[in-house]
Amino acid sequence: MKKFFVFPLFFLGMLYSCGEKSAFPLTKDSSKIDTLIFYSENEIIDLGEDGEFLISSDMSDDASSYFIFNLEKRLLYTLDLKTKKLLSKLEMPSEGPDGIGNWLIDFQRLDDQNFIAQGDNVFCFFNLEGKVLDKIRVDHLFYFYPELAKKFSNLGFLYKDDQFHFTTGEIGTIESQVLSYNPKSDSFLLRDIPFVELRKNSSVTTQVKSFTFYSSPSFVINDFPGGILVVNRGLPNMTSYLYNGDTVKTKPKSSKFFEDLVPVEEIFRAKNETEEKEFKKELEKQMNFLRPVVDEKNQKLYRLGYRLVSDGTSYDTYLFEYDLNLTLTRETQLEGIKIKPKKMFLRESTFYLAVSFDDEPGFLMFSNPF
Repeated sequence: MKKFFVFPLFFLGMLYSCGEKSAFPLTKDSSKIDTLIFYSENEIIDLGEDGEFLISSDMSDDASSYFIFNLEKRLLYTLDLKTKKLLSKLEMPSEGPDGIGNWLIDFQRLDDQNFIAQGDNVFCFFNLEGKVLDKIRVDHLFYFYPELAKKFSNLGFLYKDDQFHFTTGEIGTIESQVLSYNPKSDSFLLRDIPFVELRKNSSVTTQVKSFTFYSSPSFVINDFPGGILVVNRGLPNMTSYLYNGDTVKTKPKSSKFFEDLVPVEEIFRAKNETEEKEFKKELEKQMNFLRPVVDEKNQKLYRLGYRLVSDGTSYDTYLFEYDLNLTLTRETQLEGIKIKPKKMFLRESTFYLAVSFDDEPGFLMFSNPF
C-alpha cells in the first residue's frame, strides 16, 4: 500500500540536501509550492519509463481522487488524496467480454466511476469494477473513405457531447487532421490543423538496419468552452474549433520566455537510434508544453512550459495565461520548480503538477502566481 506524505517545499529541500542535490532550489517563491509524494510499501505503482504514464492520468473534479492508467499493462490505479491511501488497482484484460485490447493509445475519465480507453481504432467504455460497458469502433471509416485509407488515429482523443474528437496522421508525413465522429449518425467531420508545417521542427526519421522509423510529437485534443482545442506539446500554437463554426487561433504576441517557431526545410534524418536520442534531447532545450487547462469561471486558459537547462538534468518551468481568444495575457517563471512535469490540473484556485520522484508519483501544488 502507498503512503502519502505532504511537505512544504522548504522542508523537502532540507531533506534532499542531506543526500543528493535538491531539485528544488530554495527561492523566495518556494514557500508557495507544496509537494506530495507517494512512497511504496507493499504495492508498487508502475509509472513506466521516466513516469510516462502520468501523462495518462486524471483527477476528480473535487480534487479528492487521482487516477493513473498504465497504458502498457492496462492497470488503473485509484488514489485517495484526502485519506492518503491507494484505494484500488484494476487490471483490465486484453481479450474476452471485458477485454480492451493489447495496444492502448490514450485514456479519459468521464467521472469517478467511468472511463474510456482508446485502442486500435476502437474506444472502450469501462467502469471502476473493470466491466466493459460499450465498445465503439471507427475502423470502418478508414476502410470506406479513400481520404482516410492511409491514416491512423494518433495520440489525443476527447469524448464530448456524444462525439469522439481525435487526430489522424499519415505515416511518414507531417500531415495531421482533426476527425470528429458522431457514432449515433455514423458521420464525421474532417478539419485541417493550420500549423501542421511546424511539426518539421520536431520530427525525425531514423534508420535502424533495414527499417525506417518516423516519429513526431502528436497533436492532442483538449476540452474548450463551446468546442474543442488542438495543441501539440512541442509547439506554442493552439487552435480552437467552436461549435458555432468559428475557428480561434493563438494571436502573435511577444513572449520574453520563447520566440515564435520558424518552420524548417527538412525533417531531421538520424542515421541510428543514438542520433535520434541526441536530437530529441536537443529539442528539450527549446520550450515544450503540457496540455493546457481552462478556468471557465475566470475565462482563462493556462499552459505550462518547460525546457532543459545547461546542466542537462534540471528544467526551467513557466506558466502562461491566455484569454479565451487565445491571446497571451500574462506569463511568469516558476522559480521553485526544476523537475520535469508530466501533466497539469487546475482545481478551484490550485494548480497540481504530476511529477515522478524516483519512480514514485507525486504532485507539486501552487496557487495562481500572477
